[in-house]
Amino acid sequence: MDLSSTTFIGHNFCEVTGQPNWCSQQMPCFDSSSALCPIEHWCVCQLAFADYLQQAEGCEAIHTINCEATNIKAVEAYQANAWEHKFYDAYACLASRCGLEEASAVY
Repeated sequence: MDLSSTTFIGHNFCEVTGQPNWCSQQMPCFDSSSALCPIEHWCVCQLAFADYLQQAEGCEAIHTINCEATNIKAVEAYQANAWEHKFYDAYACLASRCGLEEASAVY
């Protein structure tokens, strides 16, 4: 999933998940490799996204999800494993934010 750096209200992905704060690092700018810019978007794996949703207290806390950059295989995996609460929540979040077919709760 591609999340914006302002994803969780007042906190970034790294702060919410307890990862080292690579989220606040700077990298070469897109239009000028000689300058450094803050990271505005980053991709996280499907398991990290599902865990993040739980720790961020739901989909509403996430500021921006780049739906067009979301791997369809991750979406399919969430849907196939919707019997597990965190994967159902991850699919339901993407369904509501990205215009996908709603999942049925099976847990």
